Amino acid sequence: MKLIVHGAANEVGRSCIELVTDDSTRFLLDAGIKLSETGTEFPLTVENPSGISAVFVSHAHLDHTGYLPLLDHNGMKCPIFATSPTKALTKILLADAFKIGRLKHQPLGYEEENIEKALSFTRRIKIDDEGSIGKAKFEYFDAGHIPGSSYIHVQVDGKRILYTGDINTNETRLLNGAETDYPKDVDVLITEATYGDREHPPRQNTEKEFLNEAEETIEKGGSVLVPVFAVGRAQEIMLLLSKENLGVPVYLDGMAKEATELLLNYPKSIKNAAELRDAYEKVRFVKGSIQRKNIANKQGIFVTTSGMVTGGPVMDYLSKLGTDPRNSILLTGYQGEHTNGRMLLETGSVFIDGWKTKISANYKQFDFSAHAGQNDLKKLIKGVNPGKLVFNHGDPGAINALHEWADIVDIRSYAPKIGDKITF
Repeated sequence: MKLIVHGAANEVGRSCIELVTDDSTRFLLDAGIKLSETGTEFPLTVENPSGISAVFVSHAHLDHTGYLPLLDHNGMKCPIFATSPTKALTKILLADAFKIGRLKHQPLGYEEENIEKALSFTRRIKIDDEGSIGKAKFEYFDAGHIPGSSYIHVQVDGKRILYTGDINTNETRLLNGAETDYPKDVDVLITEATYGDREHPPRQNTEKEFLNEAEETIEKGGSVLVPVFAVGRAQEIMLLLSKENLGVPVYLDGMAKEATELLLNYPKSIKNAAELRDAYEKVRFVKGSIQRKNIANKQGIFVTTSGMVTGGPVMDYLSKLGTDPRNSILLTGYQGEHTNGRMLLETGSVFIDGWKTKISANYKQFDFSAHAGQNDLKKLIKGVNPGKLVFNHGDPGAINALHEWADIVDIRSYAPKIGDKITF
């Protein structure tokens, strides 16, 4: 049996790992893309997609699902297993990515119909339920990353594989942490390593610092721009702001509105649906570019996609608010390589309409991460006690830190490159 690493190897993005059994039955663990200012990066080509027997999807984020329509376009017709919230969220995220790709003249290689066709093959599975396909059995567990997210246990040919997807073991305002009664003594653990080289500050401290920064900006007459991921981060920031009265309107823009409405239809996927509904009813919704331009000239807090400042309504706000030193841009999550968010943090500039633009507004990053920190990843690994350990979904520094630790504690580990094959 072997793993073929098609993506997310020493990088964050385009998660896609192929599991090949001894009789050449093939499964995919996620099928994502990597979005950046330089364009879309796909996983290493999956040969003969029509030969894939099933895809196990951990959650809806595009770096785990964005490759599905292209696989459909290229002939894949197998079942795609996902939770109900994941299927629903994937639909809106894929549609938005397709729309943005066309607007940027960066086509994704498939047609809109491929989104519907790929999703038509989705089979829903509940958290903690077991499923099977052919000789393979699998189970999904709550990963605590975003609503509907899962880590996945696959059993086939007498071997056991545990795939974390993206996992967060700590409670947030939106979600309970991941289920930590992990399957034990598996043959292979494939774990994310996004924060493998560092810890997160206490969430309460981060929330307090974020609110203080927003309050100081408003007191000096400025506005606050909060780039967010549509799923998970937008709702958490809404919940946080709903508990405060900062004296200015809070606006919600981009896909965050649609995503929040969808999540309210899946109350079991979030910690407290009543609190989220209350927060949702307190914000003001932005209905289009004309309204966006008008309100950007007024004082307010603007919560909008995209979280890495790679496109969407945030770009309109950035062009209006970024030139005024009274304003603040409060980044709320991981900023990937070659994204505007990373560029802002490293250089103080971003690309707007293709032009490198210096930002005069205050900017700061806050750790509202939905990924496990280094110590929690180590606890996970020790708790699972795998025969072999494979790191993915992390920058080289993060993966190397865990790789070195695994050697010290005598766990056989791999930090593969794209295209590598691991036999077990």
